[in-house]
Amino acid sequence: MATRSGRLEYVESIRGMACLMLVSFHVVGSAEDEGLGLNYLHPLRIFNDGLDNSRMAIFAFISGFVLSAMILSSDKLQSSILSKARRLLIPMAAVSALHYVLRSLAGEEQQPFLSIFFVQYAHFWFLQAMFVLTTALLILSFLLKGQSDKAALILLVVLTPAFILLERWNPNVLAMYQGLYLAPFFYSGHLFAAFLRRRREADLGDLPRWLTVAAGVFLAGMLAFNLLYILDIVTIARPWSNVHRLIVGLASALFLFLLKPNAKFLVLVGSYTYVIYLFHVIFTAGSRTVLFKLLPNVDPTWFFVPCMLIGLTGPILVQHLAIKNSVTALLFLGIDKSKKPRSEGVAKTVEAPLA
Repeated sequence: MATRSGRLEYVESIRGMACLMLVSFHVVGSAEDEGLGLNYLHPLRIFNDGLDNSRMAIFAFISGFVLSAMILSSDKLQSSILSKARRLLIPMAAVSALHYVLRSLAGEEQQPFLSIFFVQYAHFWFLQAMFVLTTALLILSFLLKGQSDKAALILLVVLTPAFILLERWNPNVLAMYQGLYLAPFFYSGHLFAAFLRRRREADLGDLPRWLTVAAGVFLAGMLAFNLLYILDIVTIARPWSNVHRLIVGLASALFLFLLKPNAKFLVLVGSYTYVIYLFHVIFTAGSRTVLFKLLPNVDPTWFFVPCMLIGLTGPILVQHLAIKNSVTALLFLGIDKSKKPRSEGVAKTVEAPLA
């Protein structure tokens, strides 16, 4: 079943799940001296760390799944790239600058200000990396006369070994190292969409349910092994650690797409994913700071739920306020209010930066 915008509800639900995982991660923090300050054996930390190889992989897979990259003319190529730049890079620049200022006022030591627009900074690296990956797919699809599936396959074959084998480099311009990590999921998502499209065209029906069961069993095994890995019970040396990351991420995304979850709450969260992604850290960090000062003797575990709620509702409020003005809509959401909305659902998904 599709939403009013033409998007599939199960895709919106999966996006909502990934969004909840992301907000939870930033509430808890990535280390014992960050976030809620929980030790590495705390259940919340184990849960979040156990999903470390799933969160962004699912986001990237969804983005590739919904992206229409059938570029048939240079005009469409240029307009598509400019559209992605508007939707991804303008909010990235505006919100990361706001994020930088707030962290500076809080006394946090940070990288040089101008560098945040060109290299990895905070969680905004995902937007930089996705712009590079999307642009690469659009350009290669144009060169291949609209064969976006072939373009995705070529990029998948080239970039996957590059991520597995290459060491991190500096400066990490436009988060391209993280882009190598996201590439297999992004392009696999695009190819999976093509596979399902061909099945529909051949009237083959849905995929057999046993595939969902098999994928779920395999994912459960991989997550159990991943738990042993994050607890340092087992060790994996490079480059096999990168292979492990890719397998867990792909297994997570494929299982959810085979399962096709559909929940109204997740669909609602999924519809606000972009603004939540952009602003959730500001609200989770702010609410956490206030709660620590007001209730210094309370177990930080009790702050998890209120910080989650504020991390979700705060950005939603920002969207409702920002959309009312053409300047704030462009700066904070990447929305050009002078453009008329497209009528076709597929066209709208092209504009969805975290779709």
